[in-house]
Amino acid sequence: MEAVLTIKDDYVPQCGPCKTFGNRACEHRTLGWGILRWARENFREDWKYTPSQVRTILRWYEIDEHGKFVYTQGALQLAKGTGKGPYFATLAAVEFLGPAKFSHFDEQGRAVGKHADEPWVQLFAVNIDQTKNVMLTLHSLFHPDAIAKYAIDPGQERYHARHPDGTFAILEAKTASYRSAEGGRPSALFFDETWHWNESNGGHNVFGTATANAAKVGGRILMATNAYIVGEDSVAERVHVAWQRQQDGKQRRTGLYYEARTANPDFDIEDEQQLRAAIAAAYGDAYWADIDAIIDQCYSGVITYEEILRKYCNLVTASEDSLIDPVAWGRCEIESELRRGDQIALGLDGGEADDSTALVAIRVRDSFIQPIAIWEKPDGPEAQVWKVDKEEVSGMVDWCFQNYKVQAFFSDVAFWETWVNQWSEQYGPRLAIRSTAKSAVAYDMRGNQREITDANMAFVGAVEQGLVKHNGHFGLKRHVENAKKRHNKFGIGFGKASRDSQYKVDAYAATLAAYIARRRLVESGKNTTPKPVPKYQVIGGF
Repeated sequence: MEAVLTIKDDYVPQCGPCKTFGNRACEHRTLGWGILRWARENFREDWKYTPSQVRTILRWYEIDEHGKFVYTQGALQLAKGTGKGPYFATLAAVEFLGPAKFSHFDEQGRAVGKHADEPWVQLFAVNIDQTKNVMLTLHSLFHPDAIAKYAIDPGQERYHARHPDGTFAILEAKTASYRSAEGGRPSALFFDETWHWNESNGGHNVFGTATANAAKVGGRILMATNAYIVGEDSVAERVHVAWQRQQDGKQRRTGLYYEARTANPDFDIEDEQQLRAAIAAAYGDAYWADIDAIIDQCYSGVITYEEILRKYCNLVTASEDSLIDPVAWGRCEIESELRRGDQIALGLDGGEADDSTALVAIRVRDSFIQPIAIWEKPDGPEAQVWKVDKEEVSGMVDWCFQNYKVQAFFSDVAFWETWVNQWSEQYGPRLAIRSTAKSAVAYDMRGNQREITDANMAFVGAVEQGLVKHNGHFGLKRHVENAKKRHNKFGIGFGKASRDSQYKVDAYAATLAAYIARRRLVESGKNTTPKPVPKYQVIGGF
């Protein structure tokens, strides 16, 4: 059975966000219902959205009680062959001619849309060939009645049309050249395959220029991409990082919508049945996808393991110099959290202004990792004068000693000498082991290269084997994925992509410090964690 949803005049589909029917009781006000009806009336008769596409439209066009859009930028990360191009074409057509802007609330409280005052829709891609999937769909998308109604004049790279009220509309395909983006006043922007957009091909410049053009006239931006490669600093990666910071509460503005349907990384790629299930999960209701053909491609020997994960399972993968595979890190995620009274080892890596500061705990009994807090430089003007609040950091250290049984605490000393000495004096007598003979807490991350390198390689192996666990914290995930391999005379260490890189690794450094503290604790024999009580079962009887 085809997983499609037909919109009828007397039926409104269930709202994905709040599970209510219709706009009357829907707290997620959206222009989506009117847009779906408009699409049914103006697109060719055989065009149907899938349920997941309907949900995306409802969410992307959410508005608040004042009629303002909840989201000003959005990104769709979808597997290869899930129909990004045709879907993008329909949304571009909606912004071109449809009721994509808020007009008013009707008597029943339902949101009513209208067309843009000056519809100017721009579609950007790295090169003009990449826009063909969208433009070719547009050529056959509109119903003949709509073509006549709107006087649609199709072109190879530009469409013109005129609304019945006389409003002139433009839809055009553009290459990713920031010079070609200068001076535009787009009512809507669409960026395609942003995982290709990077510094070398001018993608960063185009993104900055085009988004500034949209901002000055209230235009919105929607991006589509395959899963990106960590470390390439693509626009797709930058946007995902911004969304993760938003989820961590690090962003002042939260108008970024992000959607990615991915396979659960915990599967055996050599097991065909498990691989098939993973691919099916990533493709969802994209019923046109030929899963058998994709499986054949995966086992053909002509594509890499990373390509299988990225293209067909929609999983972000690592670059060659990445320290930890994001997929392996994902497999270590569990639903758990530290509880009051847990025995833990703490690690702290601190900066002052540019670098981040992180306090991370590892539970002694099972190596479960949980960030206590991560302090990062904010975006925007306040970043120029920002410094980490060391009193707040110290307060969080105190909180840990009040709520957990801290058995070991290793803190880097650079920029934190005074505080480390204070913690060592205050909490040293309560710790089961000391960092050094001179200090219970001070651990020089620069002066212990042999131990750090050995622990780093051991930790990477523990991640790959699933011997450590974490709760999926976005901030820690970002820092772990940012860590790069750094070879030295003792083996493989870690570091940032470059000295000036905006992609920080301080939370990973704090995790490694906690990992070293826990390992030393276990090896010392001073671990007081109670051994688990053997379980028993009753066979027979009552």
